[in-house]
Amino acid sequence: MEKNQNILLTTMSENIQNITKQALEESKKVLNEPNITQKEKEEIFENVENRLLDVTNDLIDFLKLKSKKVHISHEEFNINNVLNEVSGTICSKFSGSQCELIFDIDKNIPRKLIGDSLHLGQILESILEYQLNEDTTTEIKLEISMFETYGDSIEIQFKITDIGLGLTQDVQEKLFIPYYDEEKGTYVGLGLFIANEFISMMNGKLSLQSTLGKGSTFTLAIPFKFVDKTNKRMYRLPKKILIEKKVLIVDDNYSAALAIKKMFAYFKHEVTVLTQEEFRRNIPNITPYDIVVLNESLFSARLVEYLNKIKMGKSLKVMALHSLLKAQRDSFIDDVIDNYLYKPLNQERIFELILSLYDFENTMKPENGVAKRVKTIKSHIVETRGVTQEKFQDFKGKNLLIVEDNIINQKVLINLLHVSKMHISIANNGQEAVDIIKEGKINFDLVLMDINMPIMDGYAATQMIRLDKKYDTLPIVAFTALVLDSEIKKMFNAGINAFLAKPLNIGKLYTIMAIYLKDIPMDAVVVTSPKKKVFGTYPGLKVQEGIERSNNSEALYVEVLKEFHEAYGKSHEVFSKLIVEHRFEQIKMLCVDMRGLSGAIAAHDMHVLMMEILQLILYKKYDLLINYQEKYRFEIEVLNKSIKKFLSEI
Repeated sequence: MEKNQNILLTTMSENIQNITKQALEESKKVLNEPNITQKEKEEIFENVENRLLDVTNDLIDFLKLKSKKVHISHEEFNINNVLNEVSGTICSKFSGSQCELIFDIDKNIPRKLIGDSLHLGQILESILEYQLNEDTTTEIKLEISMFETYGDSIEIQFKITDIGLGLTQDVQEKLFIPYYDEEKGTYVGLGLFIANEFISMMNGKLSLQSTLGKGSTFTLAIPFKFVDKTNKRMYRLPKKILIEKKVLIVDDNYSAALAIKKMFAYFKHEVTVLTQEEFRRNIPNITPYDIVVLNESLFSARLVEYLNKIKMGKSLKVMALHSLLKAQRDSFIDDVIDNYLYKPLNQERIFELILSLYDFENTMKPENGVAKRVKTIKSHIVETRGVTQEKFQDFKGKNLLIVEDNIINQKVLINLLHVSKMHISIANNGQEAVDIIKEGKINFDLVLMDINMPIMDGYAATQMIRLDKKYDTLPIVAFTALVLDSEIKKMFNAGINAFLAKPLNIGKLYTIMAIYLKDIPMDAVVVTSPKKKVFGTYPGLKVQEGIERSNNSEALYVEVLKEFHEAYGKSHEVFSKLIVEHRFEQIKMLCVDMRGLSGAIAAHDMHVLMMEILQLILYKKYDLLINYQEKYRFEIEVLNKSIKKFLSEI
């Protein structure tokens, strides 16, 4: 593992530089392309930024692993929330992919589990991202099954199978060592390395099987605990009339249709599945069915006319089925369609669909007073251009509650807002948020609410807050990776006032704060073009370059520096000790670490020194290493001082 980590850091630094360079090249191409619309340009820029953001976040995760700061939690969570966030994040990054993503979930999988939902989500995202980066992959299926072990303990198996080219034995052996694919311009393997470490820390196991010409299967088995072992029916429909419906499913992917059939069958529905070819060849008699789920491509003037005729004589619910990955901007719209479904689906989504189709709401509606007293914005939030950290001083003295279980996201928000002179409080989950608000010690002006959290999610927390009329005037803004219209509608039904999508967009965050903290209409929020921020001189550290490598985010760069300082700030003591003990292989590992990290944070003098030491080791001039003890100590102390100075001045 140590050897892999050291190879990892060297590759990581070089790849961050390569990805940054490629991002700039892509940006230039976009600006010079005459046939691309402004909206398409913005989407391309967003994809480039997300790639850089992923690398920086993975770097922070690696440093936390290195300094043994990763904590595995054991808290109650809703597995459907995890799957919704995973699919939302993945499908945002790979929008337009022609790959079919399927969730095939056994009916006995508990709705609520006890374990680490945050790291589970990161693991699934990393594996799915790796598979989707392969252009030849046509289908990915995530199968979830459960095995009871002892007491209230269970083992959940996640089997992720792709239909693609498969992997050679040589590739499999190196799969968890990151590398930069020059041809595709993507960073491969860092996420898998971290995922594998998280799985081990959760006492789980990861295995890989691959067949050339067919595809690969990642199988991970992770232990969890029941919340309530006696509750065998996790999704209970409130009325008998909602069960035993007749359902017809027709999709362009038969495996996806069968997975959806399983979810409807949970409610004792009688489900028929047809292929698209069968349906087109001979449209069946739809009159006996209560619910029809049809791929969007099947809708034609003839079919719409037929469905409308049936609806005139009976209650028929018509669903248009899309793939979240493949979804087109211009969807088929007609009054005959009662609702739109986006694959991949999970059991809770089908449960909520049935309730909404027959007007049984599963979530509390906010009191009428909320809509009157607090502005609700259901449209997308406009990005305010030219926002700097200093501009958040416009909200000086305001009380902000950040509800977020991801510590990196917490720190990035705090680093961004620390100069604003706002009063910031943190809640690690929904229950903490409810407790802090109802404690009444602070009158909050705004709440930023994540949705997928352990113990109590953002939906339930918002509902609990809205039960007390005292908080009708408190703006609650969702900050989440969930993207489906049905999920966003569920947020508003719970009492959310507006929606911000992850990852963090500073301009949109400023817009939200201007609306709710300064009562400025969205179309009136304007920021004048800022002067480019000029940083001071920090010996051994090129701050501007380091920020550029951190997705141009000063807040992210600050977090990387803090983690580096904690993990390697006293590495000169280790270096000297290893020289005295003649442990030259360990010296090499340490210097490979430092070469990679110093490159990533733009600490050029330290980077050059590490190159010199590694040259000596390469030529086995071990007797000369003692001359570098003082040089190492000097460079790390200079670097430490510069990091401390920079952090104290921001």
